[in-house]
Order: sequence, then C-alpha cells, then structure tokens
Amino acid sequence: MDTVSVTGNAVLSNLGLFGEGLKITVLISLCAIPLAITLGTMIALFRLSNILVLRYFSIVYLEIFRNIPFTIQVFLLYYLLPFYDVRLPSYVVGIFGLSLYTSAYFSEIVRSAIIALPAGQIEAARAGGMSSFQTLRHIVFPQLPPYVIPPFINQSASLVKDTAILSTITVHELTMVAQRVQNETYSFTEPLIFAAFLYLCVNGTLISLMSLAKKHLQPKNLSLQSP
Repeated sequence: MDTVSVTGNAVLSNLGLFGEGLKITVLISLCAIPLAITLGTMIALFRLSNILVLRYFSIVYLEIFRNIPFTIQVFLLYYLLPFYDVRLPSYVVGIFGLSLYTSAYFSEIVRSAIIALPAGQIEAARAGGMSSFQTLRHIVFPQLPPYVIPPFINQSASLVKDTAILSTITVHELTMVAQRVQNETYSFTEPLIFAAFLYLCVNGTLISLMSLAKKHLQPKNLSLQSP
C-alpha cells in the first residue's frame, strides 16, 4: 500500500490510495455477490426440500446469519479461524463472511420466488415424468429472473455497502483508505465525502447493470408462464 501524502488537498494528493481501495472494494463485491447468490439458492432449495435434515439445517443457518450482526460474524471468522490452524488473508475472510451473511437474505428471495410460481406447472412437470432436477432446470429456474432480480439489486447494493465493515479486520478497502487519509492528513470531511461519492458510483453502476439484465430477461421469461 502506498504512503499517504499530506501535502495539498487531502483527496487529490491521495487519489492513488483511493483508487487501490476502490479496486479492492469492487473485487470483493464481485467475488462475494455470485458466491452469496449460489449459496443462497442452495439454502432455499434445502428449505423447500422434503428431507428433514436439509430443511432443519437451512432453518438453523438462516437464524444464525440473519440474527447475528455482520460485524460480530466477520470478527469471529477472522479471529477464531487461526485457533484451528486456518489462516487466510483478511480479504478472503471478508469475501467468505459477506457471502455467508448475505446468502441468508438471497435464500429468502429465491424461496419466495419459487413459491410464487404457478404450482400447476411443477405438478404437470412431475406428472410428465420429470425428475426434481429436471423440473428445477427446465421449469423453475428459467422463470425466476423477473421475480428475483429486483430484490437481488437491493441486496447486492447492501453487500457493497457492507464491505465498509471489513475495515475492522484490516482489509484495505475504500473506507479504511478514507480513515487512513483522515488520520494522516487531519482532514476529516473530504476523505469521507469522496469515499461516499465512490460508493455511490459503484452502487449506481451495479444497479444500472442489473436493471438492464432485468429488462433483457423479463420478456423471455414471461413467455414461459402459463396463461
């Protein structure tokens, strides 16, 4: 990590540092979001399963990760894993922590979307001899995007904002860079305002891209629904 410059404007003199922090924030978000969606989909399927062990596991999982503050979760991951000889870089712990925490919310989004689908389609697929996997692949999953993308957008934006908490476990993301510039330049408002602007840009870009995906997918998937 480059050193902080204390000459001139606190932001302009440290654009390189902010660029590094922005890059780490974006990379962590790009890794955590697909992991959280994948894990959340699995937990949703467990919750809807007829296998009691999977269903109870999903319930316990959701209760833990929805009801414990993320700050505590990521602290436990970061400080407890070394006791079990598992030593990971702080940014890797951050990615896993964000994925586990956010997957609980993605899970409920996916589960609600599956429940919202017309039950007759699934029953017809089963009656036609489709296996559970084939039903999910050919009937359920193709119809989910119009239902899940809008809440996925909001939850993904929340995940990007939650990356700021990773500064507490020494991840050099955007918020930690802003705090470092604050401490070493004694300029307390400019770094935070600039960091807030960069978060706004990241989330604005993310929301725009996912909204475009929604517009692209919705007509195709709506045609799959029964009248």
